[in-house]
Amino acid sequence: MNIKVLIIRPFPDVLDVNTYNVQEIGLAKALAFKGLDCGIILYNGKNTNRIETYKFDRDGSYYSFKIYWLKGISFFKNGFMPSAFEIIEKYDVIQVHEYDQIFSWMIYSKLKKPTVIYHGPYYHEYAKGYNLKCRVFDTLFFRFGNYKHVVALTKSELAADFLRGKGFCKVNAVGVGVDSDKFLLETGEKLECPLTEDRTKFRILYVGKIEKRRNISFLLELFEKLQESVENLQLIIVGNGEKEYVSAFLERIQRWLEEGKIIYFPKATQKELAMIYQRVNLFAFTSNYEIFGMVLLEAMYFGLPVISSMNGGASVLIQNEVNGYIMQDFDISLWKNKIIELMENKEHAILIGERAKKTILNGFLWDKLSNKFIAAYEDAIKEYQGLNGIINNE
Repeated sequence: MNIKVLIIRPFPDVLDVNTYNVQEIGLAKALAFKGLDCGIILYNGKNTNRIETYKFDRDGSYYSFKIYWLKGISFFKNGFMPSAFEIIEKYDVIQVHEYDQIFSWMIYSKLKKPTVIYHGPYYHEYAKGYNLKCRVFDTLFFRFGNYKHVVALTKSELAADFLRGKGFCKVNAVGVGVDSDKFLLETGEKLECPLTEDRTKFRILYVGKIEKRRNISFLLELFEKLQESVENLQLIIVGNGEKEYVSAFLERIQRWLEEGKIIYFPKATQKELAMIYQRVNLFAFTSNYEIFGMVLLEAMYFGLPVISSMNGGASVLIQNEVNGYIMQDFDISLWKNKIIELMENKEHAILIGERAKKTILNGFLWDKLSNKFIAAYEDAIKEYQGLNGIINNE
């Protein structure tokens, strides 16, 4: 089936698609590689509309898709792009993001088009603002729409349960893919790893924003407890955050920085991160709440054993005790003992890392994961045809 797919990202922020591992780009590349006619609508703020042809090389052949940068209006973290509707008419299936984005709702509940929702957030005590937003959205908009025929894909099992609770019937948790092209050096490009190699130390890595939600204080307490039992331990932290919080964080770790027990990088490119992942022994993810957590996916892709809190990404990526570890609460003793267990049993740690990498290669590269999206597009077309009494003679 030759399907024309339009992916709409309604969030009111202007992306740099060439630096970050943008999920829409990774998916569109996989779809274009498989022969689908694909386009992406991105918010362009107050700038004028423009169309960009995104080209990429795969196995010596070139592929492309269109990016429609559309002028829009921002309203309470919702992006509205009025000129999108004439573009929508040119495509067979529309993929929108988040059930609670008003622009997405206008499309999946009001327009007569096969539609797939790709959803990430879920209810959590650390997402109280989102919880309130959903209650307002449900009262003012959602209860008036027609959505039971809509096909939904989610970034986690937690998000899937959340949407089922809203009344969506066709929901499948698929996760998020990784665009491995973002880690590759260009021909002739040379890049030095910001982290020097040191095999005398056991290195624990954290990558992410420095903020309360990511539970940085617990990470540092855990590191302090580990030092009571472990020598030659080093914590590598990559990330930044709000100035006030980061200042307090830096003050707290100052002594460890001076002693070389913590190495801190405020930022790193995707290519630099790729090299850092390969010079550490373990990835620790202590976040209180995570829609998905791309860094968890990336760490597993590079074959690291991971120890993580329960969050969106962990719910679909990690099979506990098989390809990683999910800690159900923040008991420091349990986290400490599990890390020491991995340090003392290096062969088992390597095995866990190998299984983690295999999990990503087999199911969470965009080229693999896109098959589930294509199946959802075909399902959405069938649902739409059934709803409207259309007979497909193909």
